[in-house]
Amino acid sequence: MNPFPIVFASLRRHWVMNILFIALIAVAVAIGVGITAQERALRQGSAHAADKFDILVAAPGSHTDIVMNTIFLRPSAVNLLEGPIWSKLLDDDRVDFAAPLAFGDSWHDHSIVGSTAQFIDYLSGGLRDGAMFADHEEAVIGAAVPLEIGDTFEPAHGHGIEAEEHHHHDVNITVVGRMNATGTPWDSAIIVPVEQVWEVHSLASGHAENDHDEEHEHEHAATGSTEHADHDAHDDDATHEHEHEHEHEHETVKLGPPFDGLDLPGVPAMVVHPKSIAGAYGIRSSYRTDHSTAFFPAEVLIEMYQMLGNAGAVMRWMALGTQALVVAAILAAVLALMQIYRKQFAVLRALGAPRSYIFGSIWLYVAILVVFGAAIGLVLGWGVAQAVSQVFTAETGMAMTATIGKPELGLAAGFVIIGFALALVPAFMLYRKPVVEALRGS
Repeated sequence: MNPFPIVFASLRRHWVMNILFIALIAVAVAIGVGITAQERALRQGSAHAADKFDILVAAPGSHTDIVMNTIFLRPSAVNLLEGPIWSKLLDDDRVDFAAPLAFGDSWHDHSIVGSTAQFIDYLSGGLRDGAMFADHEEAVIGAAVPLEIGDTFEPAHGHGIEAEEHHHHDVNITVVGRMNATGTPWDSAIIVPVEQVWEVHSLASGHAENDHDEEHEHEHAATGSTEHADHDAHDDDATHEHEHEHEHEHETVKLGPPFDGLDLPGVPAMVVHPKSIAGAYGIRSSYRTDHSTAFFPAEVLIEMYQMLGNAGAVMRWMALGTQALVVAAILAAVLALMQIYRKQFAVLRALGAPRSYIFGSIWLYVAILVVFGAAIGLVLGWGVAQAVSQVFTAETGMAMTATIGKPELGLAAGFVIIGFALALVPAFMLYRKPVVEALRGS
């Protein structure tokens, strides 16, 4: 005998209750799916953000603070790595690429980072639009910064409310280029020459010749003012010569390595890309001293993943408990519903329907509810995880995409198997009930 007609009839007759059953199952499954999918998306997004930061060299301090400051651009107080120490990295034979990172300023919650043109090429693989900065008051912006090439802005000291409370630097910076999208928090960053950060904070420029030129310029300005008092005007030739000298001075502005200043300022961190794995471990060992620390950001991320995994495990156990309660509630409701149907099943038995037919009909009824609920919960959990990932991406700039993988499919499948097993309880109870007793109790 075919059990589907009576099963479908039961589903239609109590459709409101059946929809509630399916909704409860879907929510229970969605909680577990959403947790596991979002946890994996967070791991993948953070690992991608750290891809370009093979080694970080900084002053001794919290490695977690350094990672949050340099990779995820979360402002934190860190010590400065002394100039004579970090400048050695630029000439280290084990280093393929190294660049200083200087923080402290912002524009509308977008971090302003001082670095080098080489770092921009390394981070984003070149520029999407515009050109590289060639002067102190020029900047290259990340793909998500709401500025256009040619716009000017005034940097503020600090971040957020702190930046508003402090004075703005008396300098206007012009946007000259935009990086390719990286899928990291650096898409929201503004990168200026590291010399610009030093300059606005009244530090040495890192280039001895530039420092000498600046002193000479001040002396020339003082002399010029004295001469101007002695003479009424300059002729056209003198004006032309002055413009030519100014143009020549602009062309000789030095940015980036080699740094040859005698008083090289400190920086919060150096990002280093080694030539080999052996070189990476050698650099980490060499710069772990009383005055510096060197580490792989992956080491810090693993510790963060362990904490995240512990929290995720607790949440998964909570989700499992929720699922167990939902299954128990649905099972109790199905048992109560089956009491309503016991007369109909008893009549079927009296008309010659075998016990296996009754057993199969009841089990199939519960199984259909579980399968539909689990399938909807799988989709709902993925949708919630996607929405949460988008919120995380908007807040942190770290690209995250929640996907449905084996863990989520296994969770939904496990729920279905448990549901199938528990569906045997009401089926077996009515299977054993004698026909005469069922008819008398109706």
